[in-house]
Amino acid sequence: MGRPRSTEGLKPTLVKRGDKVYAYETTSRMEDGKKVNIKRYLGVYDPATGKILEKDEGRSAERRKKAAEERAFKVIDDLAIGDYGGVYLLDEIQRQIGLGKDLFRSFGSVSKLILASSMALTLGRPRVYSIEGTLDHTWLRRYYGVESPLDSGGMTALTEQIGHAQANIDTLFSFRLEDCGEVVCWDTTTHGAHSEMEGLAQYLSVNKDDEDIPQFKVGLATDMRGVPVMYRIYPGTLGDAQTIQRLLDDLDEFGLKDVIATFDRGFLSGRNCKDIVGRGRRFVMPGKTDYKVFKTLLTGFRTSERRDLRFQDHIYSVAESELGLLLAENRASADGSPAYDFTLPGDEGHGRDGMLKAYVCFDSETYNDQVQSHKLLVSDIMEKASRISCNDPVKAFNALAGRAARFFDVSADGRRVRVSTRKNSESFFMNRAGMFILVTTPEVTWPQAMSAYEVRRLTEQAYNHSKEEDRRFRTSNKDRLQGRMLLRFVSVTMKCEISARIREARMESKLDVATCIESMSTISARKYRGCARLTEVTKGCRTICEALKVPVPEGVREGMEIYSPEDLESILQPK
Repeated sequence: MGRPRSTEGLKPTLVKRGDKVYAYETTSRMEDGKKVNIKRYLGVYDPATGKILEKDEGRSAERRKKAAEERAFKVIDDLAIGDYGGVYLLDEIQRQIGLGKDLFRSFGSVSKLILASSMALTLGRPRVYSIEGTLDHTWLRRYYGVESPLDSGGMTALTEQIGHAQANIDTLFSFRLEDCGEVVCWDTTTHGAHSEMEGLAQYLSVNKDDEDIPQFKVGLATDMRGVPVMYRIYPGTLGDAQTIQRLLDDLDEFGLKDVIATFDRGFLSGRNCKDIVGRGRRFVMPGKTDYKVFKTLLTGFRTSERRDLRFQDHIYSVAESELGLLLAENRASADGSPAYDFTLPGDEGHGRDGMLKAYVCFDSETYNDQVQSHKLLVSDIMEKASRISCNDPVKAFNALAGRAARFFDVSADGRRVRVSTRKNSESFFMNRAGMFILVTTPEVTWPQAMSAYEVRRLTEQAYNHSKEEDRRFRTSNKDRLQGRMLLRFVSVTMKCEISARIREARMESKLDVATCIESMSTISARKYRGCARLTEVTKGCRTICEALKVPVPEGVREGMEIYSPEDLESILQPK
């Protein structure tokens, strides 16, 4: 039993917090034989008057609860509103390229969740594990009739389920590769990871992003228009030569015998070329001036036999040369395998271990741009050098000029620097401006080589779309990593298709992928008591639809399948 005590005549307890003093009434009572103190807040104490100011009843729990009830509004359950145009645009794009159809043929019913999640990534640019908000404020759930929760836990379960299904992922790649055209372009990049993921992600001694986190490597293949068709994940320290072998194995397995494999100049080596030729494959790679043979070809271009050839409404001056492969006698590759040198006609043993072709190309327009840029660079560095004043002016100049320091002769003059341009390096640059070399197998024609060279640039753009997402994959599970990569792959595929259509419509100066999606998302869908309608479609949205060859939205779609009715016949046919 508790025995309350009388509080009459009790002095308040004063507690100072900051610049205010607060008064409390403290009493005690006995409960079950124990003394219990009870404190009740009285208000703010005023030392000047010795009085307790009345407490603000508006801050009491009861008043706060009442105020919250007054601010609350009734949610109208039979009214639905959401951003519609962006969802509609992506759906039309994926239908026209058969992406949803291929997903369904590869994954079955879960394919709708895969596509909806990838669209949410594309629309909202969130991380993989935080797409629920995008699903809720857009029409995406209603568009496809998706009800499954895709919060952090839901996405963890989905991505792990996808990652377990490697055979299904490969089936999707085989479908996407069927329509890739004559060229498949291959490039790799590294991504950061949350952990080492059982050895998949590894710490690199040197990495271009200067990140001290585990890295893994991703290879991406694109078609002739720069749209992704396949990806692979590798340990972080795996060499590029081994990724080439995996690509060639995939092309053999998926039945692509006649495509031209295209690679960035970073893949160029005698060993890689020998391996590709040995597999009976055609390829294109840009040449590098690190090799003596390519310096010789550039130097001799002015006196060589040349032709003016046209490609995509542009004229190039082109010289063609034989290029050979020769087993290196006193050198091995980084992995210990035999190394091969490039040779030119007249060299001893020329072409003994394989024959290639080199196209040396000169672009007068690029020449003018590069020379102008070079002269502006030299002028800018000379001007900044004139303001240097420090204890080590030569070191300061080299830090300022960076790689361009090779164009200058520099010496100290007290705290200042004397700077002059090197004539030899200047003339070396001018002689090579506007020029590039394409290394190919002998049967590849110049137009084919140029088409492949353009695709290489588009593949880099595909990586740029991918890098808009968080570059660090925050998971320690390899299956979830694979699942997240697939969602990004589907998202980047839609982005690159939009990029390709913008480019083909010659609208690059007016549109980009983000602008198209954001502008189309201004079209909202409203549904009230069974009646659905769209908000106004602006002129800008109509222009985007025309440029991307997408019909202007006319009505509200709900509960759609991710494939079109005309796709049913191919869906029912077994792979």
